[in-house]
Amino acid sequence: MSSVREQAASWFTRVLHAPEDHPDQEQLRSWLAENPLHAREYQAFCELWGDFTSTANTLALAQAMARRQGRRTFIRRGLLGLVGVLGIGLAWRYRTPLAFEAQYATGIGERRRVGLPDGSELYLAADTRLHVRFDREQRQVYLLQGQVILDVAHEQSRVLRVDVGLARVIVLGTRFAVTRDPLEMRVSVARGSVRVENDEGSLVLVAGDVARSVSHAAPQQLAFAASNAFAFEQGRLILDQAGLEEIAISLSRYHRQPIRVLPGKGNPSVNAVVQLDDVEGFVQALPAIAPIEVISRSGITYLRAR
Repeated sequence: MSSVREQAASWFTRVLHAPEDHPDQEQLRSWLAENPLHAREYQAFCELWGDFTSTANTLALAQAMARRQGRRTFIRRGLLGLVGVLGIGLAWRYRTPLAFEAQYATGIGERRRVGLPDGSELYLAADTRLHVRFDREQRQVYLLQGQVILDVAHEQSRVLRVDVGLARVIVLGTRFAVTRDPLEMRVSVARGSVRVENDEGSLVLVAGDVARSVSHAAPQQLAFAASNAFAFEQGRLILDQAGLEEIAISLSRYHRQPIRVLPGKGNPSVNAVVQLDDVEGFVQALPAIAPIEVISRSGITYLRAR
């Protein structure tokens, strides 16, 4: 295992549950800024951490990761060695007693409401997976994929942090929605305020604000209605100037077949309100709404600009 990976493992376990104003947090930011490789190795630990619920199952995770598409390179570079490093670092993790830990997931088309011990509430959109961990010092949510609404109970002494891979969301008490997909992460605030940050910068959002984060860029505020992100609670999906990739990703959470994009002419945008109990009807109506061709082939629905 490379020395950079060992350093990343050490930093990860040191700051995993350290308060935001802890000196280690500032030192970590300096280390990440020294070299892009530092940030990549550290992010790998963040991506994997949501799958860890105990020391005993870390080896099972490593074996499972070996079968996941797109992770083979990481396995070849020493994932099993990573388990050993984390095993050592977990002693640091348990310096503060664990109060609560759980994983939640939804399938295609499924939505789920979850109450947490602190009085907070989560509402998971379809095809969403997340991990929750509370201790006496802070509350942590790892959004691994999909979309979730968080109604966070206020605790002055214990922040709640949402790790979304490309950025982190930090809050004391508010209601907001977070979306994570392969293109970006997006945060929409209905009440209160949150701070969105990554290695490139930070942004404070208040009620009505929307921001996104993409790879290697500071969070950016968007001119979208924050209420759009909460529409799935009422069984709707709102597409606002949505391109084909966004349409495919959003609809796939509720469609019996995966939806993919084929190369075509241009990239039309769509404004529409989709009823989640009739996503198939909307897909079939797309050619009448925009210059988009719908093709069904081998159990996959393809969209292509005409």
